[in-house]
Amino acid sequence: MPTTAGPAPAHEPLDPQEMVVLHRVFRREIPLLAGLIEAATPGDLRRTAVLADHLDLVLGALGEHHEGEDDLLWPKLRERAVPGADVVARMADQHESIATALATAVELSHRWRIHADHDSALLLADALRTLDRDATAHMDDEEAQLLPLMADHITRREWTEVGERGRRSVPKPKLLIFLGAILEDATAEEQQLFLSQMPAPARLLWRTLGTRLYKRTTTRVRQADPVARQA
Repeated sequence: MPTTAGPAPAHEPLDPQEMVVLHRVFRREIPLLAGLIEAATPGDLRRTAVLADHLDLVLGALGEHHEGEDDLLWPKLRERAVPGADVVARMADQHESIATALATAVELSHRWRIHADHDSALLLADALRTLDRDATAHMDDEEAQLLPLMADHITRREWTEVGERGRRSVPKPKLLIFLGAILEDATAEEQQLFLSQMPAPARLLWRTLGTRLYKRTTTRVRQADPVARQA
């Protein structure tokens, strides 16, 4: 879900590292949330809501990212990267498998949010680990095999369209949080790449408000379970 400052030049090449940076969000957050959900105290509706809210953001972003690729990237690559058609077809098949695992996780998340019971938490954590396994295998394959094709056949403007679609799917109050998730494990150079594509007012908003908001969010989400800590 790249963040851009406006229309990119039509033929400016794509830097494939942008997708690697985005993938780190899902590689980190899905298994992390699985463990936190499994450890949550049954019946603690407030803690359940905090984790379920963050999970909604992550799962929604993953689903929208893949749908954006399906709709906006794969057709272009099938047309332009004929020798890589098998790779593109494999990516599409993997998306179908991930979509099934994602739908299961979303359904179980809604159930757990309502009941906050231990059995639902265990089922959700297991579903997230299945999703993590499928998504990680896909991202490994995508980064090794597909990104070189994208670098040759997809422009920055076309990649930006995928990012803009994803950005519109994120609730506005959550945009700075998701930007923080993207930047958390990014190198200084990668952070500069993402921030340089944002309008100056957005960069200022990130530095003055977003950094503190993201720190508060991660502290709240990743805290040790308070009841378990007192036991």
